[in-house]
Amino acid sequence: MTDEIPLVGDRSTPGVVRVGSTVRRPLKPDSDFIHELLNHFEQHGFDGAPRYLGIDDRGRATLSFIEGFAPPHNGYTLTENAVAAGAKLVRAVHDLTAGTRFAAGGEVACHPNLSQPNFVFRQMEPVAIIDWDGTQPGTRLGNFAEFLWAFVHPAVYGEREPAARMLRVACGAYGWQGSGLVEAMLETVPRFLVIVQGDPGAEQWGMNELEYMQRNADLFRGYLE
Repeated sequence: MTDEIPLVGDRSTPGVVRVGSTVRRPLKPDSDFIHELLNHFEQHGFDGAPRYLGIDDRGRATLSFIEGFAPPHNGYTLTENAVAAGAKLVRAVHDLTAGTRFAAGGEVACHPNLSQPNFVFRQMEPVAIIDWDGTQPGTRLGNFAEFLWAFVHPAVYGEREPAARMLRVACGAYGWQGSGLVEAMLETVPRFLVIVQGDPGAEQWGMNELEYMQRNADLFRGYLE
C-alpha cells in the first residue's frame, strides 16, 4: 500500500494527503462545483491546475499531484519572471471562466486565496494554482487585486519604487487596463483581518500590511493607473 504523506503549509486544509502521484482531499459542500471546474480546465487544455480523477474508496476526492514546491508562507521575494508567470496563470483562469456557469452571477471564477502557498513553483517560478476549495464567482478587479497583494506581496520589497515596479510587472503580464486596482487592494486587507480575527499574530501582521498599503497607495496609483 502506498504511504499517505500529509500535505501541510500556510493555513492548509486539514486531511489533505499525497498518495503516490495523487492528492486526496476531504469532500466539502462545494466539491462538485470545484471538480466540474477542474474538468473544465482540463477540457480546455489548461495545465495550471490539478486534474480531477474521481472519488477514492474512502470517499475522498482524488486529484493529480503537481510536482514542484509550494512555499510554506507568503514572504518570498520573487523575480519579475515569477511575478509575470503568476499573473498569466490568473489571467488564464479568468479568461477560461468568463461567461461560463462557473462565473454565474459574477464576471469570472475567483480562487479564494491567491497567496504564494497556493501556487506550485518549479525553479522558483509558478506553474500551477492549487487548493481551489471555496472558489466562487466574482470580478476580475477584485481577484486580481488580491493576487497583487497576496502573491506579489509588495511589502516584502520594502518601501517605494521596487515594490511599485513589481506590481507594474504583474499588471503588464496580465494585460490589465483600467483603474481602481489600488483601492481594491486596500479593500482586500480588511477582509483578511476578518478571516483571521482572534489570531493575535495574524491580526498584527494584517494591520502592518494595511498600514504599508496606505503609506504607499499614492505611489502605487502613479505606477498602475
